[in-house]
Amino acid sequence: MNARDYAFSLLHAARLPGWSKIKFRPTKGPLDGRDRALGESIAAEVTKNLLLLRHAIRHYSGRDLKQIDPAAQVILSIAIAQLRYFDRVPASAAVDEAVEQAKRLKLGRAAGFINAVLRRATREPELPLPEETDVEAYARLALSHPPEFLRRLLKLMGQKQALLLCAKNNTEAPTIVRAGDTFKIGLRDGIEAKRHHQDGMWVVEGANEADFAKWSDAGTAQVQDPTSAMVVERLKLSKGLRVLDRCCGLGTKTLQIAERIGSKGVVVATDPSQFRIDRLNETLTRRKIENVTTKTVGMLDQMTIDAPFDRILVDAPCSNSGVIIRRPEARYRQDDKSLRSVLDLQRRILLDTVPHLAPGGLLIYSTCSIWPEENGEQVQWLIKQTDTLELLEADLTLPATSPEAIAHHDGGFVAVLRRREVA
Repeated sequence: MNARDYAFSLLHAARLPGWSKIKFRPTKGPLDGRDRALGESIAAEVTKNLLLLRHAIRHYSGRDLKQIDPAAQVILSIAIAQLRYFDRVPASAAVDEAVEQAKRLKLGRAAGFINAVLRRATREPELPLPEETDVEAYARLALSHPPEFLRRLLKLMGQKQALLLCAKNNTEAPTIVRAGDTFKIGLRDGIEAKRHHQDGMWVVEGANEADFAKWSDAGTAQVQDPTSAMVVERLKLSKGLRVLDRCCGLGTKTLQIAERIGSKGVVVATDPSQFRIDRLNETLTRRKIENVTTKTVGMLDQMTIDAPFDRILVDAPCSNSGVIIRRPEARYRQDDKSLRSVLDLQRRILLDTVPHLAPGGLLIYSTCSIWPEENGEQVQWLIKQTDTLELLEADLTLPATSPEAIAHHDGGFVAVLRRREVA
C-alpha cells in the first residue's frame, strides 16, 4: 500500500458526507513510515478543505458532483490537495499517480476522466472563489465550513471572529504539553519548547512520538490542551479522595487526577471503548500507577459500585465544535440531527451518574463543545431533574483565533455542581 491508497482508506473510514457508501478494498502490501506519514497528511488536508476541493472538481470537470463516481471524487480530491498544498511531488507525477490509483481501484473509464480534470487543474491553478463579503459562500467554499456550522458561530462570536476561527481551523494545531518549570532543561537537540501563556503549559516543536511517550512514561510531560488541562482544577482534589472519571478516553485527565489524590486515593476510570481502556492500562502499567481501576462500560449500571464518589468528572461525548482544528471531520457533523443524537447521550450519562455522587461531593461536567445546547442548557436541564444538585460555577471558553502558538487554546465548557448534604 502506498501513501495515496492509505489516504484513500483513511478518508473512506472517516465517512465524510457524500463518500460514506463507497465500496473500497484496500490494496495489500506493507506501508512504510514515510508513506504512512504522507498518507495521513494528505487525508488531513482533504478533510480540512473538502468543500473547496469539491468546488474545484465541479469547476475543472464542468460536471455536477452527482454525475461523478464518489470513488473518483476521492482520488481527484487527493490529487488536487497534492497540487495545492504539497510541493514535494511534481504536478505531472501527482496526475500520473491519480490515474494509476483509479486503475488499481478498477474504476474503468474514470481513469481518463480523472486525467483530463487534473490536466486542466495544473494548467489553471487559480480557482474562482467568492469574495469575503459574501460570508456564507466564502466560509463554505474558501474555508470549507458548512453553512449550519457558520450560522452557529456567527451567533456566538460575530462575523470577524467566526471567519478568523474558520481560517485557523484549516491550519495545523500546535503541540502543547503540561509540564513543570524545569521541563526545558535537558531536551535533546532539535526540540524547542516555549512557555505557553497558561502556567504549566509548553508549546513543543521538533519532538516525535518516541519523545512524547518517553516524557509520559517518566511523568515529565503530557500532551494536553490548556483548556482541557484546567478542567481537573475544578475538581478541587486533595489526598485520599475517591474519584470517578467517566468517559476517560485515553486517560489524560485520569493521570492528572491520580497524581493529585495520592496513593491513598482511588480513581475509577470508565469508558465504553476497549481500545482506549487498553491504552490507558498500558500507560498505568508503564508508570507503575496503582490507585486507578479501569472499567470498559458505557453506563454505570453495567458495573458494581461499592461506595459513592467524593468527586465525579463527566467529560462527556460531544459535537467537538470547540476542537475543529484537531478534529477537522467534525465540522461536517454540526447539523441539528447530529446534535440531537449527542444531546440524548449526554443526558443519559448524566442521569446515570448523579446517584453515585456522595452528599457534599462535586460533579464536574465538561465538553469540548461551544454550543449552548450541550453546555449551559444541559446543566440547567439536569438541575431540574433532581432537587439534590446546585450549580457553583460554569465557564465557556471559545477557541483562540490568534495565530500565535503560545496563545492557542481549544474551545470547551466546564460546570461545577455540588450535591447537597443530606438533611
